[in-house]
Amino acid sequence: MNSGEFSLERLTTTIVVMLFTLTIIFLFLVNKSQWIEEKKAIEFRYDSLKMVLGGKSWKMQEALRYDSLQKQYFRNNRYDPLVSNGFRMYGLFKDFDNTYTISKVAEKFNISNSKSIKVSEADGENWYIVPVKGVHLVRPKETATSIARLYYRNLADSVLIKQFNQKISSGQMIFIPFEK
Repeated sequence: MNSGEFSLERLTTTIVVMLFTLTIIFLFLVNKSQWIEEKKAIEFRYDSLKMVLGGKSWKMQEALRYDSLQKQYFRNNRYDPLVSNGFRMYGLFKDFDNTYTISKVAEKFNISNSKSIKVSEADGENWYIVPVKGVHLVRPKETATSIARLYYRNLADSVLIKQFNQKISSGQMIFIPFEK
């Protein structure tokens, strides 16, 4: 083999490789922004899918599990006024017009033992300390009816939530009265 032929073959290969490399660089530069946008779109879809499929952190999963168990507990347990050592939660009910008595408040919020309700007067208004089923942190787009689904077997009892809590808005902690 002639050394001149060997050099020409090597030179041709080098030129072809350089042209191929320049073509790849040219295509990259021309399509760079499109490729970056497509990569971002794929990453966004992946992150969205991961969130939908439960790609939440361990702490978030535990908090959601606890929240679910708490709702189940409040839904299934009924306040027993005769058990003195049972767990009880109390809420404040404000009587704006001073039209209620302790027995009327007990009847309104399904408390069988009116002695478990205390009343206090402040600035001419009666404040009743009433046993409640539990509390709930209102999330965005939740309504009294959607909250009632979590705690009551009968959705008609959602009116109790509206009657006990003056305002139901996202981020607010509300009381869940006992169902009928």
